[in-house]
Amino acid sequence: MNEPKLFPAWKQAVKTLLDNGLTYGSVLKRGYISELCEVPKPVDIDDVRRYDLEVLRCITEIKDILLTAHCMLMVSDHAGNYIIVEPESQTQHAVEIGVRAISREMKRMAMGVSFTKTELLTDEGRKKNADAQAKISKLAGMLSIEKRELQQIADRSQP
Repeated sequence: MNEPKLFPAWKQAVKTLLDNGLTYGSVLKRGYISELCEVPKPVDIDDVRRYDLEVLRCITEIKDILLTAHCMLMVSDHAGNYIIVEPESQTQHAVEIGVRAISREMKRMAMGVSFTKTELLTDEGRKKNADAQAKISKLAGMLSIEKRELQQIADRSQP
């Protein structure tokens, strides 16, 4: 007798992956994941966007449930594959990705505040802008110190 299928499809995909022996170090192809999630192939060039978004949603859900329910971090290798990170590397990988994201967003915020036409602002607006720049600078300095310490901790967690 057939087992009932889980819904949405990504839940069934996670079950299938685990049942088939998914473990640390496993490599999953994007196409295989889309098949497991039963995402219909695009029928024309206009349908590719729908397909890509559905596959991305499915992959995101799978990544989230593998991490939160099974302590398995799934990351892209940027070549169309996804890898389940070994536990020994998970801390370092998470810290590196997080630090990179924080740094990128801090830079965007600083640029958005710095490149303001202050001559078009009121005195109050200029004061707010200057205060924001000072606070961002202070925050960036604090983050720089913490970032170094985090990276040292992550490096020590490597065998």
